[in-house]
Amino acid sequence: MQREDIVAAAARMFVEQGIKAVRMDDIARQIGVSKRTLYEQFEDKEELIYQSVSYFAAEQDRTYAELAAGAQNVLDAMLRVFSEMMNFTEINHRMQTNLQRFYPKVYERIAAEHRCRDGFGKFRLALLKGVEEGFFQPDVDFDLAIEMLRYSVEGLVVRRDVLRLCDKTTHEALIFLIVNFLRGISTPKGMRFIDEFIEQQRNKH
Repeated sequence: MQREDIVAAAARMFVEQGIKAVRMDDIARQIGVSKRTLYEQFEDKEELIYQSVSYFAAEQDRTYAELAAGAQNVLDAMLRVFSEMMNFTEINHRMQTNLQRFYPKVYERIAAEHRCRDGFGKFRLALLKGVEEGFFQPDVDFDLAIEMLRYSVEGLVVRRDVLRLCDKTTHEALIFLIVNFLRGISTPKGMRFIDEFIEQQRNKH
């Protein structure tokens, strides 16, 4: 079996069962190879975890890029990507928590690479493009807005007790947060587009 196939299979198992719960024996049995074969391909479980989590993240990024490429404008791209991202919030949080607790070296390695990719910097550029296209207000402090959004998202994911008081799921709360964040910085043109997007999504379901 090719190394890439092993990584893909392990990634699925880590996502479905949790990183800590899956042993090298489980992976070997699932894909039909010996544990020795795994250790010939990967130095240890941590290396396989790193490769698998990186693979999973790359697959997500590929999906987001395809959604953005099919969008009619930058706001449409944001709404499409954010809608898809919400589907992975719980999974990503669980995997991140597992890494921090049980495999801190892998977590730090992945976190460092994530910082280098500067996702929020790309988000800022997209917001500025939205200003050019007339969807967002030009006088917004985007650096502050992005930081506030980041902390709000992290808070919602971590503070499940708050959501229970509101009788809302994390997914529902995040959609509410993102939509209202975008509304808050939008021009009338942007607000109309957001309303139309939401209506289209409702009609699909």
